[in-house]
Amino acid sequence: VHAQIAAMRKELAPGQFQQAYERICDLFELKGSIFAEEIEAITDEILAQPQIGWDLVSLRATIGPNVLPAATVVLNSPDGKRITSEAAGYSSTDAICQAIGEATGIRIFLKDFNFSMISSGSIALGQAGITAEYHNRQVRTKACSIDMLEATAKAYLMAINIVLDRIDQQLE
Repeated sequence: VHAQIAAMRKELAPGQFQQAYERICDLFELKGSIFAEEIEAITDEILAQPQIGWDLVSLRATIGPNVLPAATVVLNSPDGKRITSEAAGYSSTDAICQAIGEATGIRIFLKDFNFSMISSGSIALGQAGITAEYHNRQVRTKACSIDMLEATAKAYLMAINIVLDRIDQQLE
């Protein structure tokens, strides 16, 4: 794994490498194989993460015909508190974003959303890409998972973490 990441000309700090290694091993255990594109997507996501921020602990979504989409998220705050939030929305994506915004207290406007598959099969790694706006400034993020809704939540949460990181830098 280390050689593969080095061949991509990406440098990870030891903690980042450990995080990438664990995620790659978990994916390999599920699938039985791993592609260079999957390693690259995981590595890119880890490199884009601010050092301090909110972490997704769990996500539960309710969707279906004749059901108001809803989501429950459990997050770890930057100061270590566990926060649970529930919200409904027009779609599962909207419900997830509303629940995350409620939990963090940061409201960002989701301008664009896309999802693409990095590999194929029923246990394929997919990548959610979002463009969000906060006070007329855009943030673009990507996050990957074998679950589309989890990737969406991670990308949205990463955008919030980037906004918070920018705010902290301005205050320093």
